[in-house]
Amino acid sequence: MSPRIAPLPAADWPPALRELLDASRQDGSGRENLFGTLAHHPALAEAWLRLAHVLTHQGLLEPHLRELALLRTSHRLRSPYVRARHEGHACDLGVSPAAVAATAAEDLGAYDWSPREEAVLHAADLLAVGTALPEPLWHELSGMFSAAQLLELLVLVGQCAMVCTTLNTLHTPHTPGGEPLVRVDQARCCSAGQCVSTAPDVFAHDEDGLVTLVEGGAAEDRPALTDRLRLAAALCPSGAIQLTAPSRTTEGVPLS
Repeated sequence: MSPRIAPLPAADWPPALRELLDASRQDGSGRENLFGTLAHHPALAEAWLRLAHVLTHQGLLEPHLRELALLRTSHRLRSPYVRARHEGHACDLGVSPAAVAATAAEDLGAYDWSPREEAVLHAADLLAVGTALPEPLWHELSGMFSAAQLLELLVLVGQCAMVCTTLNTLHTPHTPGGEPLVRVDQARCCSAGQCVSTAPDVFAHDEDGLVTLVEGGAAEDRPALTDRLRLAAALCPSGAIQLTAPSRTTEGVPLS
């Protein structure tokens, strides 16, 4: 599907936008098409990215709670561009592959979240689709977080929803390049085989009975596979399957 507003090539970006991307190269590839789309409106791009900078550099929420909220929001709004990036960020912060997968579950209660995690996820679940928080949930959140943290949570989900809606509406494509969406750590593989049953076009057993990736079976930009890959990661008893995004760190990450 062609983008409705084609991203501008980097040569046509305003210098400030190119400098911003260059300054955070350690975050890896994957944002060029977002930046290229914003480059059509430099003033808007600056405001958008300044807010993202505040939320990631000066945020008061625990980083892993931020990533859980973003994962749930991007799942609810069906934005694979955003979700794929934040799956990687969450794993970098120590969120388990099973927990990452559970943020896309129909029933959030099926996973053993901490009270703070569960409250944040339920809030994101509702806010992402424009539903006001019921009084009991607000009371629960108020007992766990400061007023500043609550404001941040509301803005965080709103900013993520804005990104998801914009990219979805514009059919903005994923930026080519980067690592696969899934990795297998054969040193941890216990040959249980649930992943092969779940996604046989992605996983296979090698001659030693260990799981390996099918060549060409898990290219980065195949969002139709992501639900099965998350399930495979969640089912793996040894945690050998890891969902990844292009190479990145958690510093300087626009919410995209």
